[in-house]
Amino acid sequence: MYKLIIIIFSITIAISLPAQKRMDLGIDAMDREQYAAAIEYFDAQIRRTPKKKNIVAEAAFNAGYCYKKLSLPNKAVAYFRKAILYNYENPVVYLYYGEVLQMLQKYDTALIYYEQFKLLDPKHKLANKGIESIKYTFEMLKNPTRYEVKIRGILNSGEYDYCPFFEARNNKKIYFTSTRYAPTHVSISPESGDFCSNLFYSEMNKDGKWSDPLIVPGLVNTNDEEGAACLNHKSSNLYFTRCKYDKNMDKGCRIFVAKRVGSYWGQIKEVEIPGIPSDISIGHPAISDDELTLYFVADSLLGGLGGKDIYKVTRLKKNLPFEPPQNLGDKVNTEADEVHPYIRSNGDLYFSSDGHPGMGGLDVFIAKHIEGANYKIQNLGSPINSSHDDFGIVFMGMKEEGFLTSRRIGGMGKTDLYHFVLPEINFVVSGTVWNKYTNETVPEVDIQVMNDEYILMDSQSTDEFGRYEIDLKPENNYIFYYKTSGYKVEKASVETKNLTDSKHFIRDIFLEK
Repeated sequence: MYKLIIIIFSITIAISLPAQKRMDLGIDAMDREQYAAAIEYFDAQIRRTPKKKNIVAEAAFNAGYCYKKLSLPNKAVAYFRKAILYNYENPVVYLYYGEVLQMLQKYDTALIYYEQFKLLDPKHKLANKGIESIKYTFEMLKNPTRYEVKIRGILNSGEYDYCPFFEARNNKKIYFTSTRYAPTHVSISPESGDFCSNLFYSEMNKDGKWSDPLIVPGLVNTNDEEGAACLNHKSSNLYFTRCKYDKNMDKGCRIFVAKRVGSYWGQIKEVEIPGIPSDISIGHPAISDDELTLYFVADSLLGGLGGKDIYKVTRLKKNLPFEPPQNLGDKVNTEADEVHPYIRSNGDLYFSSDGHPGMGGLDVFIAKHIEGANYKIQNLGSPINSSHDDFGIVFMGMKEEGFLTSRRIGGMGKTDLYHFVLPEINFVVSGTVWNKYTNETVPEVDIQVMNDEYILMDSQSTDEFGRYEIDLKPENNYIFYYKTSGYKVEKASVETKNLTDSKHFIRDIFLEK
């Protein structure tokens, strides 16, 4: 009821304003990322001046952009279509229209608009991105990776649940952000129109089941918006995003740190990052294991490449302040959005982007640092990524298992937490060694296992019945040598390279004297 009253009030105000004032307020709210409020102004503008095509085109484009930023492609498409119909001048409308069509899995139509965008603005840095995205999508749908991705119902609600992270010591306590109703902290976000987000946690019991999520105890959650967060390696410091909203001034988002005090989180203080203008929001912290490097996201107005960019700050010791921020450069960042960094213990950086070619919306990427600002970027492919937004990935240590956030079709809420795992591939070779002439089994035959570079990988002997069984590692081709006194050496081969499913190989051997 409270949310409904707010929306009705906003619509009333928007309709009663003069036309130019209405548009200006909508653009101002959009620039401050208060998308839900901005849409009300643009909708009112369209209704009040339906015959002024240039004004309708601008308002429709802006409303479509807001819905796109809210990851609501089904609502954005109509506005972008109207903007094109009313001859909106900026060719980027074709790119955005293609992007929301791709999110809705209308790939062939999306390709048409991507090609139109490239035709109209061939020098744009994202001119080829859409076309490459459709090609990549078709390749991934035909050849997905081996990851298994499943939703975890007990962790999710009907609202936004996102950006999970573990206590590093045991991976049996998971934290995440949610806009679900929290009776102790009730306020409405002007960005989304939903409840402001808070941090929650869940614990795994001895049977491997997660508990019902509870709000994080202590002073972390407020009536402001607490967003994406992470823990240090000792799980003693909690770094999190907090956004303050004001009807007259957007104070922006900042990164804070809380310390564990028993079972509570307290001693909240802002993480001081030099050189951040007061009107620039930063968030999405990711801290390295030694707490000497902090990755975060900031608006491109901070000297970036466009949209939201990923930055890092470093310090020599944990008790020293951070040095000025460094942009990760154009290998990672694009003119679109790069968000939700996550740094793994081995130094690999994971992030989400809608500027690199992908399957639609935000895709999850891995960036392997080479040197300086040079990174090797790789899309994690399907099914980690989908046609909708996929972000906020976290691993259970160095296991190929963890959680991610997705808005994909078939979810429970507006965004959901999904568990992923890369199943192990098991290769086994077994058989029996026989005397070729008598058909009797041959015990204690020495078996040497070489790879295709003739490096010894294993050695075994047949048992008293001439039987053997050997486990093999993936991505190798093997040669087996069978040796025993009084018999000629025999060999066999097995190839596991490029195999993506477990397999049991049978190699029965017949020895000659």
